[in-house]
Parts: sequence; structure tokens; C-alpha cells
Amino acid sequence: MRALTLDDLNKAVRIGGANSLTERIEMVPAGGTESIIAPAKYTDGNAATYVIETRYIDGAAKKTALIDSKTSHANRLEKTITDAMKDNEGLLSLMPRICVSYQTDAGEKRFFDNELPHRAFDGHIRVGTHDGQPTSKSEAYIAARNSTLDNLMPMFDLSPDTVAFGGWDSTRSRNQLRIPSVFSGEIVGVLAEQGDGDPVVHRAGARVDPVEPSVVVDNKKDREKITADADLSKNTKDKFEREGKGSSIGLGAIPPSASKDVLDGVAVSRVLCIHVLSFATLRSFRFGKGKDGDAAIRALIAAVILRSMVGFNADPVLRANCFLNEKEAPVFILNGRFGEDDVELEPLTIETAEALLRTAYDQAHVVAGIDWQRQVFEVVGNPEVLRNSSAAEE
Repeated sequence: MRALTLDDLNKAVRIGGANSLTERIEMVPAGGTESIIAPAKYTDGNAATYVIETRYIDGAAKKTALIDSKTSHANRLEKTITDAMKDNEGLLSLMPRICVSYQTDAGEKRFFDNELPHRAFDGHIRVGTHDGQPTSKSEAYIAARNSTLDNLMPMFDLSPDTVAFGGWDSTRSRNQLRIPSVFSGEIVGVLAEQGDGDPVVHRAGARVDPVEPSVVVDNKKDREKITADADLSKNTKDKFEREGKGSSIGLGAIPPSASKDVLDGVAVSRVLCIHVLSFATLRSFRFGKGKDGDAAIRALIAAVILRSMVGFNADPVLRANCFLNEKEAPVFILNGRFGEDDVELEPLTIETAEALLRTAYDQAHVVAGIDWQRQVFEVVGNPEVLRNSSAAEE
């Protein structure tokens, strides 16, 4: 096997090149197949649930659980970029970014566009201010929002992350820019239970209160005295003052539960992490830099995604009770045309991916004038947002 090169990317980002690059990683629960892992939770009405679905795996239909969805997985790759920016480490740290700042009781909090759910189109950016005026009136921001797939350069100058991972300006009345994601990734687990039984483990742990096992406050005035100076969310405070049950504010013991309403995880026989970089989608992006300049920027975007992908591989943090290890080296394939020219490549490491990113950036700098100097488009968050927010979930 050979390593992926800049020449490979340059060919792939031009018409007639490879349509995709795929990576498959066999993973196992860190505690072994005897342990259970917690898939992603979704809402079904007022209840939480897992996504149990049928996938075609190794030539057969298998019941699987969705461990990490496409949208969530893209966010995990972006964490590599966020960490690089916060640590000023590597070429990713030089990428331009939008930053929203809020003044809170705990001091200033800053959020990059690659942390916000809608990237450059996020509500926190749109309702904030830049250079003392509404962000929506900033010439640079207006130009970015007015970008099209025929010329994404204004958006790429402001937020390369939004171009790389996609975005939709969905709240705008017209000219809603939609940038398709060129990356797709997910993690699925093949369930140990392949029959008609319920594959989900239903149980919850106990809580022991060494002071008293039961706290129930019958007197309404006593309830109000207890919550008067307590730092509680409005929902929690209202529930306790209405019912008087100490358990609602963390007082008293709770016995273990095996209720069907409680989700604790699933047993899996196999876990697959799948990454796809679509050169076909990337080839639809133009930047007003001519044929060679546009191709150089596309190659740079591909290198950014690959560096982010390797960053996740090296630090696969998902959620509590979902600890995964790699079972073997990734299978890394540059998918050729007509199913005949697939090339298996050496898996990228952080070092080789960083070197590839550096060569792609140097090329884009010379050919397309890309110049990354940690440019920050500063946005001051609207104080009314914090004033009317709460940590309590809806």
C-alpha cells in the first residue's frame, strides 16, 4: 500500500477523478463484547428511544443500533478544528473563524462557528453585533450570506468550516444558501439480539442518601423556605414547590429501576465506524479563482476534512457509557471509476494528515491566494439571549 498524496487530491477534485474516499474502522466496546454501550438517544413523543434499524452488512440484513448519526459525527470532526484553534496548534489553528462572545456571571464565554449548531448561519451570530452594528448589516457577513455554489469565496474567507461541513441559511426570507456537506460519517452497532426480542437493556442505578432515605415536604411554606436561596432551574423549583418530593431537587434515596421507560444501552457483536468524503459533491463548488484556483481550494477543503477525520480517530469521544476501541487498522480506499480502479491506501495518521494539509494549503496559497492568519470575525452576543435563557430543557 502507498500513502495518499496531494496529487491524488488534485486529480479527485477535477472532473473525471475519483468520486469518493472511504474509511471503515472496526471497533469494539472498550469493556469487550460482554459489556453494553449507550447508543444515541432520540425523542419519540415524550419518551426517549434508540434508533433500531435494519442494515445490509456483509451480504445479510442485520438489526443494528445507531451509535452516532451523520449530523452528530460531523460535529465530532469539527471538535478537532475547535481544539486546534483553542490550543493554537497545527495548520487548522490558522483557519479564519467567526467567534461569538457573551459576558456571563462566570466571565466571558467565546464560541467559534464550528461549535455552533448552524455554523456561519447560527442564530447567535445573526442576532449579535459586529463592530457596533447588527451583524446582519456587516458588509462581509452580507457578502458571505449572498454567496452561491458558483462563487463561495466570500463565505470561505469568513468561515471555511461552513464550506467544508455544509450549512443552510434556512431563516432567511430569500436567497437561502445551501451548502451540501462533502463529508458523511456514522457509527452503527450490530445488535447481539437478532431475533424478535427487545434488544434494549432497561435499568437505572440507585441513589443512596446517607442523611435520610426519604424527604417529603408537606407544608408549602416549608417548601418555599427550602428553595428560597437554592440555585435551581425554574422547572425544578416549580415541581418541588408543587409536589414537595425531595427527589426532584436531589434529596433522599432512589431505588434501582428496571422500568421499560429507562434506557441503559444495548449489547453489540460488532461496531462499524464509516467515513465518506465525496469528491463528486466537492467538485460542484466554485470560488471565482479560475479552473486551477478553484481546484486548489477544493483540495484544501478535502485535506481539512481528512485532518479532522484523523483527529476524531485518535480521540473517539462519544458520550457517557459509550467507550469504543479500534479493533484493527482502518481500511482506507480511494474509490475509482466504474468499480475497477479502487486503491487501498495506508491509513492516515495525525502526522501524515497534517503534512498533507500543509502541502494543500501551500498550493492554495500560491495558486488561489489563500492566506490564513487566524482571522476572527468578532460578534458580540445579544445580552437579551442570555437574559431570557435557562439551562432547563424544554
